[in-house]
Formats: sequence, C-alpha cells, structure tokens
Amino acid sequence: MNFFEGELRKLLGDSDVISDPSFAGRACLGTLGKDLRVRLEFVTTGMADHYNALKIKVLNRTEGEVDTLLLRFQDVWEKKPVPGNPNFRGGVSPHIWICDGKPEWYAWRPAPADRELLLQQVRQYLDPFWERMPERGHDGPKLVYICAPLRGDVANNIEFARQKAQEVFQSGNIPVCPHITLPSNADPACSVQDEAAREMGLRLLESCHQINVYGSTITEGMRAEIRRAQDQGIPIVFGQEPPQRVWPRKQIVRKGGHER
Repeated sequence: MNFFEGELRKLLGDSDVISDPSFAGRACLGTLGKDLRVRLEFVTTGMADHYNALKIKVLNRTEGEVDTLLLRFQDVWEKKPVPGNPNFRGGVSPHIWICDGKPEWYAWRPAPADRELLLQQVRQYLDPFWERMPERGHDGPKLVYICAPLRGDVANNIEFARQKAQEVFQSGNIPVCPHITLPSNADPACSVQDEAAREMGLRLLESCHQINVYGSTITEGMRAEIRRAQDQGIPIVFGQEPPQRVWPRKQIVRKGGHER
C-alpha cells in the first residue's frame, strides 16, 4: 500500500460515500449505483509534486464523463498553523509533497476531524449522483425488515431483535427478522456460513416494504443492509435518532412516518 492509497483509505474509512472502492496509485475508483462510477485522485494544481487537491470525477460507464469537482485542501481546511516553526508564521497551505522520492504531508498533517470535514465535502458532492430505484408504494400490512446488532452479545442481541419484531407484529405489520431464523442455521464462527447468512439476509431485505433500524450502534452488517435498502428504494425508519457514523441518503423517515 503506497502513501496515497493509505491517505485515501483513512479518508473513506468505513463510510458509505462510494461502493466497492478499489485503489490504484494516487486514485480510488468506486461505484454510485448501476451505471455511474467515481474516481477520487490526489492532484497538483500548479507546482509539480505538490499535491494540494482532491479531484473527483463522476463517470457513466457507457457515456463517459458526467461531472468533475476539484477540492483544494486550503479551501476546505484553510491555512494551518505550525506552532514553534518560525518559517511558517502565517501558516502553511495544506499539501502533500515529494521529498527525496518519498511523499508526505508538508509541515502539517490532517487529524481525524480534518479528514471528516473533507469527507463531508466529498459526500455532499456525490450524494445527488447516487442512482436508486424509485421508492416502493404499498397498501395493507407491510413486510418490515428488522435491522439490529447481532455480533458481540449474540444471545441478548437476538432477544432484543425478537422484541422489536414483536412490536412490529403488534403494530399490524409483518416482521422479517433474520436474527431469529439465520443464526440457528449458520455458524458465525465459520466465515463461509457467516457470509452466506449475510447475503441471505440482504435477499430477504429486497422483498420487504420497509426496514426498521434499532440500536445505538451501527455494525458493518447493519450498514450493508441500510445501503441495500437505499439502493432498492426501500424506506428506512430509525427506532431512535440515527447514530453519528451513519449518513443516510434518501427515503429516511423518522418514527411515525415523517420524511427526514
């Protein structure tokens, strides 16, 4: 993994800004739905070997370039102070430079909060390009998918999901709760069975009219379910305020049915 790939991985983290990311050189490639692709790349805007911007290009896989945005680091982060260094009394313009063939941040390095700020800009730009299926309409009882944590305290998490499924049943809808059916058939300690169970859960979700998200923590498996619901146009209802690390895109409604 080269320096630029490492920085892109730190930036994207476990976010759902793009799907299926792959890395090559100074760039990251990913998808935005069925036909749209995205390329994020560190670029220079003037001085050679001074990478001071992130170039984001949206592409249609058959028709070519759709749109491009250049995010200059100084526009996002402004000039950064370098305490104790008299050479930078006015601060430094954030950039990566090549010193003796080795890339590194020049005089200043972004903290997690700085990367999160840059990621917000990337997310706000890409969000309108996401391709999603139209939201589904339905009359009568709905198939409601129960999205809740499973890993960790498995026994208590299964009981928690069962209680939420019962609430859905008592409300007049039909609960679809993989926590009840799949763990008894798949061994989570076996990676092959565990992955198969996750895929089966996602297939179940595609047949549902709504997904209810419960718990204060969003696990990796839950995040995959939320993304699948977004891509399929399935309304998402949070049992409580969405945790900070989740960035729902569309069709998000609060408990009670009000769009958010």
